[in-house]
Amino acid sequence: MTQYHYFDESGDPGQKSNHYFALALVQLPGHVPLSELAVIRQVLHLSSAFEFKFHSTTSVQKEVFFRAVQPLAFRVRSAVIDKARLEPSLTALCGIDFIVEWTTCLILRASELDIANDVLVMDGAVPSLRRALRIRLSEECRQLGRERPFAKIIGADSKRDDNLQLADMVVGAMRQYVVAGDSKYYQTFSEKIVDLWQV
Repeated sequence: MTQYHYFDESGDPGQKSNHYFALALVQLPGHVPLSELAVIRQVLHLSSAFEFKFHSTTSVQKEVFFRAVQPLAFRVRSAVIDKARLEPSLTALCGIDFIVEWTTCLILRASELDIANDVLVMDGAVPSLRRALRIRLSEECRQLGRERPFAKIIGADSKRDDNLQLADMVVGAMRQYVVAGDSKYYQTFSEKIVDLWQV
């Protein structure tokens, strides 16, 4: 059965930006609006078009959000990268190259039994990023002799995609946990994490 993996990031992939950069893949069985988020918006008296983003939601909104999504059946794979401690060969990477490098590494940490011929949905990913990632994954899988992880890599707008909003909230909470040691929100979904890779 095809699984959907929603990708989002937190931080700046540039060389001169803050040290930490986080990526997350949130796995769900479909690509449909999440009824849980509709309920959260009603409870919080928010517009039906309100977009949940970790860096801009209030602490009350975060608390309600993470409590409400606990029953959801999702799995998380994440990497939190301390750019200041990377090897010199990797510190030269920035922008799309940086994202492609670490997204590829994170994806291939999963076995073929977990990710194979699924669909990757990326928040606001420009065609050049999706193409570069597709090529890099194909090359790596050919060398490893493994089945390609994704049959499709598509871009979507988080403003209209509940699943990407979930990914945004999750990656923000994971970055906060690793960088600041604040587990307040992280602990609400920690049992759903199958890979937390601290680079």
